[in-house]
Amino acid sequence: MAEMNNYFNGNYGTAEEAAEQEKQQKMTADVLTASSGMMHANFGSYVAGSGERIISGEKFNTYIGLMLLYGFAVNAILCFVLTDWVLAFMEKRLILVIVMYFGGLLIGSAICNRAKSAVVGFIGYNIIILPMGIFLTPFFASVGFETVRYAFCVMGVCMLLMIGLAQVYPSFFKSIGRMLFTCLIIGIIGEVIMWCVNLSSGILDFIFIGIFLGYIGLDWARAQEEEKTVNSAIRCAYMIYVDLINLLIRLIRIIAKNRD
Repeated sequence: MAEMNNYFNGNYGTAEEAAEQEKQQKMTADVLTASSGMMHANFGSYVAGSGERIISGEKFNTYIGLMLLYGFAVNAILCFVLTDWVLAFMEKRLILVIVMYFGGLLIGSAICNRAKSAVVGFIGYNIIILPMGIFLTPFFASVGFETVRYAFCVMGVCMLLMIGLAQVYPSFFKSIGRMLFTCLIIGIIGEVIMWCVNLSSGILDFIFIGIFLGYIGLDWARAQEEEKTVNSAIRCAYMIYVDLINLLIRLIRIIAKNRD
């Protein structure tokens, strides 16, 4: 119950506890960013199987939106309803959770990329979001509820803005794919170096926000060129979901620091 109270009130305890939570938050953000780079590197084109039904562009985009809402709903349940259980589970099985996290990303993305039916693709999507939700629960539990809610609203506005821009200027976003990936890798290396020398800078959070805003537009523009099937929509949704989670984490870090 104490963990839940800290979650809703944003209490950090002593200065030492606050410093330890900041260290854990930074580690979570670094791991999530690194795994995003891994997934973007492995994301390729998709061709629908002969048995898949082609749907309209409106339905295709609706399925992407529904998958994103489902992913965040799962995260909300883990954070709001099962917080104490997840924290207790991670305390005793941290190594297992980390293995589940990376294993889930690799296996889930492989299933989504190769699935020839929406049911199999949805299973792969769940293999991605469930371990990720468990891994992120301590991060969300270490900040106040108001901070999470405010950051989520900002993320939603940013998402709609980038999707709108991607609809109008798809060629621009597709042209910056290599630049975004290069910036992402350089940023990851920079954070690793700063981690090793025990330094911290909020500038990197702003840089990563810019990178993932670009990736939201890029992945949406790419999605509009995919074969319009339910399975393809699920596949595109997991990439945009990873972009949004990374954006949300960075927004929370900046907002939490400003409120401190």
